[in-house]
Amino acid sequence: MIETTDEQLKSTVHDYWNEKPCGTQFINDRRGTKEFFEAIERHRYAAQPYAESLCKFKAFRGKALLEIGCGLGTDSLQFARNGAMVTGVDLTEESVALAQKRFELYGMNGVFRTADAENLPFADNSFDVVYSFGVLHHTPNTQKAIDEVYRVLKPGGEIVIMLYHKHSLHVWLGVPLYFLYGLTKGKLWGYDEWVRIYDGKENPLGKAYSRRELRTMFSKFNELNFKVCDNIRPRFPKWLNALNQALFASWAGFYIMIYGKK
Repeated sequence: MIETTDEQLKSTVHDYWNEKPCGTQFINDRRGTKEFFEAIERHRYAAQPYAESLCKFKAFRGKALLEIGCGLGTDSLQFARNGAMVTGVDLTEESVALAQKRFELYGMNGVFRTADAENLPFADNSFDVVYSFGVLHHTPNTQKAIDEVYRVLKPGGEIVIMLYHKHSLHVWLGVPLYFLYGLTKGKLWGYDEWVRIYDGKENPLGKAYSRRELRTMFSKFNELNFKVCDNIRPRFPKWLNALNQALFASWAGFYIMIYGKK
């Protein structure tokens, strides 16, 4: 069996997300049009109505903010609308082009460039805020990416980062069911595969973490704290989404928000 190196895996990750920027799978409008971007925004914040408060869109007026994994620029635009000075990076050229187009359409200022989260093209102590939502678990060396976040953040600067949560209903309930389904196909599918396919069956890489693991990974940061949340899931009926949000999302959701300072 031939082992895949981190760089080969990263290339596969690039190709997957370059072809399928996150969110485009839900939208039929032509890419790059205002209708497309507005549909993307409606879908994102209907699925994640807590985003404004947990992502702190209104908290960084006048601050230099870096978004790692800017995707289509949906969250970048919210920060910019609220007065942040936004720089966005993404591993994929397609997302960078679309994010730049989005800002141009809305007459907003922002700087976007392709970059690898594990090797950021910025000097030490460059940004007041580093933000990343659902991205760093898709790079082979997540710890290296976190170390880069620390490096480019100014002393006293803040992080707002979301990673997938290992101790969640999504994992607890999904893994045994997926394992049994895999056996019917002659496959030994388990935890890693279940987390990976959350972003599509062809998605090459996805990881989830416990609070204990994250405390170690983010140990350089001060005032570290976490908040757990979960998507409104379109396949659930309204009553089941309401039950999930009321009883489980705040402690066993699949998203874990990480806050801290340098």
